[in-house]
Amino acid sequence: MKRTLCIILIALMTVFAAGCLPVGGCVINVPGTPDPTQDPSLPTADPAATQAPGFTEDASVTTAPDASGQPQNTEHTASNADEAFGQLDLEIFRTLATSSSDTYNQFIVSDPARFGIDRADVTKGWGELTYEAHVESMDHAREMLGRLAAIDRNELSEKNVHAYDMLKRTYETQLLYEEYYYYDEPLTPLNGYHTMLPLSMVCYNVRSLEDVEDYLFLVGDMSRLIDQIGDYESEKAAQGLFMSEKALDQVIESCRNFAGKGERSFLITCFDDVTDKAKELGATPAQCAEYTARNRDLVLNELLPAYSRLADTLESHRADCSPYVGASQRGEKAKAYFELSAKDEGASMDDSSTIIRLLEQMGEDTYYDMCMAVLHGGNEIMNEYGDPMTMGSVEKNLEWLKKFLDQYYPDMPDYSLKYVDVPEDIADDFSPAAYLTPSFDDYYDNLMLLNRTSDGCDDLLTIAHETIPGHMYQHLMARNDPGLSLAQQVFEPTGYAEGWTVFTEKFIASKCFDLGNNYCVMMNCESTFCNVFLPAYISYMVNLRGWNEAQVRNYLDEYGIGDAADIYYEYAVTMPVYAMSYGVGYSYMYDIWKTCAPDSPAAYKAFFEKYLSFGPNYMDMMRDYME
Repeated sequence: MKRTLCIILIALMTVFAAGCLPVGGCVINVPGTPDPTQDPSLPTADPAATQAPGFTEDASVTTAPDASGQPQNTEHTASNADEAFGQLDLEIFRTLATSSSDTYNQFIVSDPARFGIDRADVTKGWGELTYEAHVESMDHAREMLGRLAAIDRNELSEKNVHAYDMLKRTYETQLLYEEYYYYDEPLTPLNGYHTMLPLSMVCYNVRSLEDVEDYLFLVGDMSRLIDQIGDYESEKAAQGLFMSEKALDQVIESCRNFAGKGERSFLITCFDDVTDKAKELGATPAQCAEYTARNRDLVLNELLPAYSRLADTLESHRADCSPYVGASQRGEKAKAYFELSAKDEGASMDDSSTIIRLLEQMGEDTYYDMCMAVLHGGNEIMNEYGDPMTMGSVEKNLEWLKKFLDQYYPDMPDYSLKYVDVPEDIADDFSPAAYLTPSFDDYYDNLMLLNRTSDGCDDLLTIAHETIPGHMYQHLMARNDPGLSLAQQVFEPTGYAEGWTVFTEKFIASKCFDLGNNYCVMMNCESTFCNVFLPAYISYMVNLRGWNEAQVRNYLDEYGIGDAADIYYEYAVTMPVYAMSYGVGYSYMYDIWKTCAPDSPAAYKAFFEKYLSFGPNYMDMMRDYME
């Protein structure tokens, strides 16, 4: 919530890129046809409340614990508070869904009227990155907190209490950023706006010719937002808060490379995907030719020059670069901002000492499990080191995962899954796989993008992370949960999402006897330790405890990987919260699992069912609910 909510899709995309890498690609579409077995009614907050037409009622639900952890009531009947909260929940969803043509395209597939939405009310473009927009977002958060305060929490149903607490925390956290406007960094080297804006068009679904027009509007509007980012970076420089020179070099190189693509830009070479869909929707050859010409003109004459201007603006501030040190050495306010954003990204507002302790415990246990797997597996698994963990193909991996799901997880709703190859034009910039978040009015059709040029695209755990029982399972269970708040799902903390998926990989590795249990545990633990624990933990040490690169090297020397110190230190300085959703989110999920200690397939199913029943939430709150 550090920036205006109009660019929410970028965050949604980065959540579902395998291996913490940014995703991107051409527009690839799956026709949205509702599953005839699905109930046509759609949930918005608890159905105990009176909702929009077509929403069902359930007058017998149990309320959540209050702050003391004790249940408020043993039974609950729909109340005026439920009705008021349901109306507010739907209003929040409508506001977000219509905040830009980008978010509308992501949230709604075919029937906006079911949510009381008129497409004419959708705000076109990418929104604003200005101080005025920042002030407006803070005022909006205060207004929403006031609206929530007017609702009697003690009279709400259990699901509505969970949603209420989550939304209250979300808006309260947003207000904590009020004094930190210039501390945010939209141009982080790997996944900043300069890379994610063009790549985010991979998520744009063309289902009507009006969608084609909105697509072209978004391509054209990127240049305006890129110019605003340049202005923002100049303002940051004037405040003494400009990026480090190492980050500057990488961002400038990326901008100049993109600007220099010219006719080879993937936004031009992949536009055939858009016109092909337009033809299916009835566009004439002349219309498609006009779409192509407009897109080419927008990319060559507006967007790419904007990237050149941004690179020039950044270069002009080279003398203003911040020192290449952690936040703790750049002042108390920089340190406080890191602490806030790290908690926010990790989805926990516990004190930092608690978060660090959980990270340390997770890291120690992961390293121990890796060593035990090596000890028990002996030379056999060491000889296999580096071999892919796969059943042989994406299809066979999914078949195995379906059987695994049936054995250990609650049943999921019916779905279809289509996987599409990433075009070669953008394969080098794409992660091994990515799952695209399902819409709210038709979640039956699902899409996964596969990068066949990547070694990990058919890895069992990569497929599990993105589909079942990872992101796709998690989201379809939420979409199919009667009464689960729409706004709660929209505001899903990334630490909640990634904590689940990293845990999913560990759980599968521990049960994957078909590929050799010890080998799978060893490989999974090595990946978790190096790619999840170390980036998050070292970032805390650099930015909160003041470690320098030499101290990072000394720490890594204990594990025999001191040569990687420069990489971990660079991530800690230039992208300090990059790994928090994975590292911190998983630390909490792992701790919750250990505390509950399920010990049989039936107990596993019960644990997952209870966990998912609370819906997306902050991990410290999930811990309290699960206890």
